[in-house]
Amino acid sequence: MSYYAVDFGTSNSLLNHVSSDGKITPVPLDPNSRYVLRSLLYTPEKNVWFFGSEAINEYVTNEGEGRFFRSIKKFLPEPGYTGTTVHNRNLNISEMVAVFLGEMRKRANTFTGKKIEKIVLGRPALYSLDKEHDQLAEDRMRKACELAGFKEVIFCPEPIAAGLDYRADDEKEKIILITDFGGGTSDFTLMKVHDKPYSQEDILGLSGIFIAGDVLDGVMMRDFISPHFGSQFEYQLPGGSNTLQFPRNLLKKICSPAHITHLREKDTWEFLQHINKFALSPLDQQRMQNLFTLVECQLGFPLFNEIEKVKVALGTNKSSLFSYRFLDMLIEQEVEAEGYRKSVTPTIDEVMDVMMDVFKQSGLQASDVDMVCLTGGTSQFPLIQEQLKNIFGPQKLQVHNIYQSVVNGLSQFALKL
Repeated sequence: MSYYAVDFGTSNSLLNHVSSDGKITPVPLDPNSRYVLRSLLYTPEKNVWFFGSEAINEYVTNEGEGRFFRSIKKFLPEPGYTGTTVHNRNLNISEMVAVFLGEMRKRANTFTGKKIEKIVLGRPALYSLDKEHDQLAEDRMRKACELAGFKEVIFCPEPIAAGLDYRADDEKEKIILITDFGGGTSDFTLMKVHDKPYSQEDILGLSGIFIAGDVLDGVMMRDFISPHFGSQFEYQLPGGSNTLQFPRNLLKKICSPAHITHLREKDTWEFLQHINKFALSPLDQQRMQNLFTLVECQLGFPLFNEIEKVKVALGTNKSSLFSYRFLDMLIEQEVEAEGYRKSVTPTIDEVMDVMMDVFKQSGLQASDVDMVCLTGGTSQFPLIQEQLKNIFGPQKLQVHNIYQSVVNGLSQFALKL
């Protein structure tokens, strides 16, 4: 039986066709980037959706009218997330993901000329550290697959898939650490590779955390850019003497590429409009106006794109200028590499601590690892590579199929079915 092997990622998604005779074929999903379909959705009007690079183009053409979504995978383990209103209809997270997966399946069916109803789907090592939330996320993904037209859904942890892809290229027995740094999750698998048939005993340790590229961008937003959008806003309610500050829970949304669009929800929007009336200074009012423009005109995507460019530039430069203009709004902020390093180091340390759990599980030491396999787009972040070099030594690091590793491993997994 034929399968689609699907890597549905926070930032990028890929799909391979695995035929009944064992042939693996990458499926082109995006007319601009071929095999990599960015995990973006845009709907300018009811029942009209665009995806990937087309979503960006249509979003620009329609000047931000409608709803634009990115990083929707991050909502899966959140029990309190009941969905969002899209053109006067509430869509839950399974329905939103199903729109995207359904389009992937539709394009793949057109390419293969088949109606494939079986899917091998990658999932993070952990959607959440909370077991109930982790199961909730998987249940939501299964429902999304069913809504997208798949009748058989088989999950495979993404770091194991990355390990299977590595095994396909190597025959000598080794102990390797697969590090998969994506947009939404960082996953780790310590495993034994060899030329014998794969078994569960080959997995020596498995861990993961919902911190990756989006969070690294969010740190820059929080510590350097968000003051321009009211994060330090102060106000005083009539009849009160206490100086109140911008709510921390809303600041978290501003600093999340996935959550920022949800500041448009009715209750949140009315609350922000209300407190703006009681600002303590004209500067506070101006910065809140920047936030209203950011949210109302759905500028979260281009703004975080600029943040990502600055993050990349700081890998080789001592500083970089964040600059974003929209109509009469101009935001400029110089970001020093050393300052950003200090801000983001605690976050990277948290990821590294989770990575080291695989050694607690296995009873091995970092020195026992023969090779560290880096995959996922965020693995190219210099501070992450620096930490890995300090732990394992630079000679053990090997970059492996940055974007294709997981989907190729899922295909290997499908072959064994």
